[in-house]
Amino acid sequence: MKASVAFFASLVMTAGLSLLSPHNTLAQEDEERFEEGRVYVMSNESTGNSVIVFARAENGTLTRIQQVSTGGLGSGPGPRPPQFPPGPGPDPLNSQDAITLTENGRFLLAVNARSNDVSVLAVTRKGLHLVDKKPSNGIFPVSVTVRKGLVYVLNQGASPTNSVQGAGSITGFFLDFEGKLHEIPNSTRQIGDAGAAPGDVVIDPDGELVIVSETLANFIDVFHLREDGRTEKKSIRFPSNNRTPLAFDFTHRHIVALTEGNEAVAQTGTPGGSSTSTYRVTDETLIPISKAVTNHQTANCWVRFTPDGRFAYTGNTGSGSISSYSVSPRGELTLLAGVAADTGGPASVPIDLDITRDGKYLYVLAAFIGTVEGWRIEENGSLTPVESIPGMPVSIQGLKAR
Repeated sequence: MKASVAFFASLVMTAGLSLLSPHNTLAQEDEERFEEGRVYVMSNESTGNSVIVFARAENGTLTRIQQVSTGGLGSGPGPRPPQFPPGPGPDPLNSQDAITLTENGRFLLAVNARSNDVSVLAVTRKGLHLVDKKPSNGIFPVSVTVRKGLVYVLNQGASPTNSVQGAGSITGFFLDFEGKLHEIPNSTRQIGDAGAAPGDVVIDPDGELVIVSETLANFIDVFHLREDGRTEKKSIRFPSNNRTPLAFDFTHRHIVALTEGNEAVAQTGTPGGSSTSTYRVTDETLIPISKAVTNHQTANCWVRFTPDGRFAYTGNTGSGSISSYSVSPRGELTLLAGVAADTGGPASVPIDLDITRDGKYLYVLAAFIGTVEGWRIEENGSLTPVESIPGMPVSIQGLKAR
């Protein structure tokens, strides 16, 4: 994204900032040498949002070391009793990527849904500390993505420039070397119509597209990125392969996966009706590879690939389970196990998951029972339990592992 970086350089020069200094360069090199395992969980509490930091041991066990305020307010728990059969299950943000890490691991970004802003926290050996917070230019931000210093935030509610009240929006920012966010002028774009409830925003690995799921409207929006970091004003909008598309994840060879919860009505998953699709990302749009491959579970909402691209795992909110897929070099999905792991029964309500950078461990938030669950990923893709940390607030959503 060389042109976007050039635009950013001119922006920060105008602001009188320094892109690079000896201090910044040394700090970056220092953090790139920081290889200890960490797991980050967003509390999403309405009285004060925070990120809970866990140290990860070589065997996958976790030790809580810190809880750091984002400076904003989370949404608090989702509606209860929710309608996922047969048990309860709050899903406060209905999104993936409520927190994310920069590629070099120097900064963690987190959305604050109730205070309508996004926070940047610096990653150090001792944990996290808050370095910036900016308005999200909309209502109820739920997802954030970063690629080579370009950030896009997804709001489920209206922005001041939306032509349709209640429609979602995205807004772009540049992230500088100090962790400060700079809003890109005229970068806000409307997502769908009122009630579309967009659930995830991602920038493709080549930095050419911004992709958004319209979870309740059953559409995918693909925006082309321009050289100045803005997207084109109009997206390519096409229907998902099954109802309730929510979460994206990328793997090798320009392949992206998308979960499909197949909700009959809002927050009511069709029993056994969930699926996952894969697409090949081109410089124009998405080309379907595997269409709506079922996992025979309920309310499949989150997805992650292993770093080598051999396996994909999905979190099934209504079933209280994790499903596993094998992935061919072409991106074709084959279901390995509808229930590769039990997250604590249907009432556990897994609502977010992530895989460590070394591909050894998978961690999941079991929201309604307030735990962080961990498994070792075996060579054949099966999962072996290694950890269960209690005491998490029921409002939790947002998980990153490294």
